[in-house]
Amino acid sequence: MSKKEVVLDVYAPPYIPLKLKQLNQAAAFIVPSTPAPWTNYPEYTASFAGTSFLAPREISSGTNASLPTSNGAEAASLEYSTYKSSFATALKQEETALRQEYEAHAIYQTGLTQTPYDAAHSMYRLIVPGLRELNLPLEVGDIVRLKQLRFDARGELIVFSGFTAPDRAPVPGSLDVCHEAVVWVIDRMNETLFLRLDGLRRMSMLFNACFTVQSGRTNALHRALSEAHAHLQEHDSWLRAMLFPTDDDGALQHKLNSGGFDFEPFDHELNHEQLKAVHTILREKYGRLPYLVSGPPGTGKTKTIVEIALQLIHDHDTTRVLLCAPSDPAADTIVHRLSKHLTPNQLLRMNSPARSFPEVPASIMSFCHIEDKFFSLPPFSELMRKRIVVTTVRDTEVLYQARLTNRDLFALERDFQTALHPEDTSYVSSLHWSALLMDEAAQATEPEALLPLLAIAPPENASADVKAPIVVMVGDQNQLGPRTASKQPVMQKSLFERLLSRSIYCEHPLTRSKQKGGHVPRLTRDMLPIMRPPFTDLIRNYRSHPAILATPSSLFYNDTLEPCASGVESLLPWYGFKGRQLPVLFRDNRSGDEIEQDGGGWFNIGEADIALEVAQSFLRQELLQPEQICVMSPFRAQVKVLRRKARQQAKPGINIGPLEAFQGLESKLVILCTTRTRDRFINQDIARGLGVIHEPRRFNVALTRAKEGLIVIGNPDVLDLDQNWASFLAFCKRTGAWEGELSWRAPHSEKVKRSRLEKQMHMRNMVEEAGDELINGTRKLGVSSREEDEAWSSGVAAEEAVREAEASS
Repeated sequence: MSKKEVVLDVYAPPYIPLKLKQLNQAAAFIVPSTPAPWTNYPEYTASFAGTSFLAPREISSGTNASLPTSNGAEAASLEYSTYKSSFATALKQEETALRQEYEAHAIYQTGLTQTPYDAAHSMYRLIVPGLRELNLPLEVGDIVRLKQLRFDARGELIVFSGFTAPDRAPVPGSLDVCHEAVVWVIDRMNETLFLRLDGLRRMSMLFNACFTVQSGRTNALHRALSEAHAHLQEHDSWLRAMLFPTDDDGALQHKLNSGGFDFEPFDHELNHEQLKAVHTILREKYGRLPYLVSGPPGTGKTKTIVEIALQLIHDHDTTRVLLCAPSDPAADTIVHRLSKHLTPNQLLRMNSPARSFPEVPASIMSFCHIEDKFFSLPPFSELMRKRIVVTTVRDTEVLYQARLTNRDLFALERDFQTALHPEDTSYVSSLHWSALLMDEAAQATEPEALLPLLAIAPPENASADVKAPIVVMVGDQNQLGPRTASKQPVMQKSLFERLLSRSIYCEHPLTRSKQKGGHVPRLTRDMLPIMRPPFTDLIRNYRSHPAILATPSSLFYNDTLEPCASGVESLLPWYGFKGRQLPVLFRDNRSGDEIEQDGGGWFNIGEADIALEVAQSFLRQELLQPEQICVMSPFRAQVKVLRRKARQQAKPGINIGPLEAFQGLESKLVILCTTRTRDRFINQDIARGLGVIHEPRRFNVALTRAKEGLIVIGNPDVLDLDQNWASFLAFCKRTGAWEGELSWRAPHSEKVKRSRLEKQMHMRNMVEEAGDELINGTRKLGVSSREEDEAWSSGVAAEEAVREAEASS
């Protein structure tokens, strides 16, 4: 009988002595600490609504036991009749996974340092290794449970000093305490938490620290889900159209678009597709459903949403825009761009009190409201004058807590009017929030996206004369999606991505997926009448060299990307490119990947040496400055190795980090360390969402960060297990962008094909080599294969189609 093969769990948690674990589980008296400063929302509401208006809300438990639950895997078949049941279980599983993630990041036997400026002797610093890049959602106000280590005369750890009662319940002793310290300040750059810790006895200053899931954070999502379910059950047509749009929510187009646009752009560098999106949204001719702007890397998504916001408030003096992003840095970027056009009287960066001051860029601080040393809301009358409020999707919960949603403000205005003029029934209230714009919408979970949607949702009893708010989402479903602790499809698919899969978007004749050979579909007279597209597909990339775009464009964007970046050839003189006109290189590496002790992660010493030597070679040739180089790996252990070696070799300034940290960023040169050179543990990588093999979104993000140069280091015999990687490797092999063993052959796959951009570059190079001998559009290069002729025609036709579309629309 053959023995069953034992598979090593390379991601097993590190070894922790049993007594340290037992200490965390032992019964103890809870010692609370002073909470962080916080906004008193009922008091804020009373400051503008008094006590006679705005009836108290019905308290929702956030759950409904009578509803069936689902397995959390039905995102594709989600319908409004089962909306809550599809997410109820998923949210609970997400909380469980998040709790496990917190437990996995517990810190054992660590020291606390008292802050020297703390007169009350109650503020301490806790170093959290890796805090700068951890995905743990730590915020001001969170509770960190601290167990103080005590030792007996022999130096043994005391786990419990109480006794067991007759009913077998443990009764802690007077020294068995658990301090619930409160996070008051977060300094991620220095990996430090500042904790308020009251009632500490001066014994050992060693502690076990455990992070906790805050109920308020998850309760908001449960509440939003319950509220959305209730409105859908009551046939709320507006919310149904936002979540489940159909053809009935669209608008038919009977005429061709007129040439030009009837507004003056704030940003004169916007291209045709961006201006078309702005124009369509301003004129609201597309129906009553979300308008989606799909923007691949480097196509100017944020520029587009900033222009939309500015045009909306310029078009009407009464317009108020709520602009959201899934993360604080993304929201800060929007404020920075809007600040060039708006003053603090017009623009507010609304932060939750849970945000820490060190995380806010100084350049936008004047657009924030600070009260008693924490972020808060400006006075009601001042807030009402703001034209644009920028926040995160999560922090729109502040509007709900302060009773500043459209439904609350509408009810307040109506009740005031009724109280003042009870006989007058002709008064028509208007909504405060005119539009919701959501940037990077593909990175927010659907329950998170519900928070801003419900904040601007019109009341059900509003008359037909009340203009409903518009909703615009901008994003890219082919880059990194929502960050979740669990791996449930229903949580990992954003509302943006789900909407794009509905027939009114994905089956439209002008959508990106219907394009053939990279040709941009053009609206012609014989297609009329047609549903006016409630979307715009951005196609022009202003970031990267065509060679860098060729593979991602083919794999993820139906071969539609048009390279429009200028000045992206400065790295071609690098000796490693060997005079080719393609600044892309695959470097074959067979050095072994290794695992850190106690499951700390994967690293590859040989790969790290190659990466830093490549970076140094660009510096020696004086082609780049260190800060223009990005070295990334999907494994944090490899990032640590790279950083350590860079310090040892005195190479400061090079940007080294995990792949996820670079989403939304760009660099002149990207060196991607794939790290994994053995296929044995790939299934474990996939199960945990790690690595870049069979991770198409990570693959796409990694390649598209590069502007002028892309170098990938890896083992082709492992990478080609993934068809996307096989396509990239085949591109490198065909174009000579390969260094190392030449025995590799591309596997048979429908994805391993020449992209439109590769064909265009190939033809352009042939023309340059053979001379421009074109007569009436026909090549005379001595070679006339049918494939090359078709490729040439395809490239020319694509370029002409873009120009004609601009001229006719």
